[in-house]
Amino acid sequence: MVLFQSPWRYKYLTGAVLGEAMSKQKTLINPLSGFFKQSINSFLQIFLLLIPCGLKVQAAENNEMNYELRAHQGHLQWLEPTDILLAVDTDLKNLQIRDEGSHGKEELVSVTADTSLPYDSFNKETDWVDQIWGRPSRDHLYLGMWTFHLEGGDDQESNNKLIAFSYKGYYGATLINTHCDRVWSGGVQRTLYQQKYGAFDIEAGYRAGIVYGYKEYLSRVFPLVQAVLDIDYKGFGVELSYAAVVFSAGFYYRF
Repeated sequence: MVLFQSPWRYKYLTGAVLGEAMSKQKTLINPLSGFFKQSINSFLQIFLLLIPCGLKVQAAENNEMNYELRAHQGHLQWLEPTDILLAVDTDLKNLQIRDEGSHGKEELVSVTADTSLPYDSFNKETDWVDQIWGRPSRDHLYLGMWTFHLEGGDDQESNNKLIAFSYKGYYGATLINTHCDRVWSGGVQRTLYQQKYGAFDIEAGYRAGIVYGYKEYLSRVFPLVQAVLDIDYKGFGVELSYAAVVFSAGFYYRF
């Protein structure tokens, strides 16, 4: 009976056999492929979990580094990780500028002379120009001056009615000269030697400037170089000076 079945029946049986074989083949492959699929999925899940953690750790390290940079500069600010390199460059430049600024201030302080301290330019300074230049004279207010001329004359006025001041190494003055003319003078006033003896202060130096206003014997404008010696007691003192053929003495208050 079986040998004489119709062709369609043979085809049906053949298809069933092939289907059963393929089903068995599928049962053999599916468990293996499912294992790989599950492994890959697990690996991907772990990898995707590690990426945010790594990013968070990197961001925390970057923020900590940026915090330290800002804390060093006195600015407690947080920056995004993308701004780290720019922040580093900017802070380094600021550090250099501040360092240069601090060096500039130190040089300025070292150059500015403390006029209250004893001073001797010939021992303090090494260069002969600096020895002659000295340091700025202390601040004074001068009232009154009397002169004595080595060369006598009939029209000489000894009371010069001086009003003058010195400030930060410069001076300005107006007085009545020996010919009764109102004259004006201005220039620099420097100290070469200064010492304190108990309550007394002694300061020696010079003035260098110009004088304007003479009408007789001299031109209206001429240079002036005058040696000065100040002796004071607690700020009040007497100044002795010499220029050309004239000795002078006057009073001052040092402030």
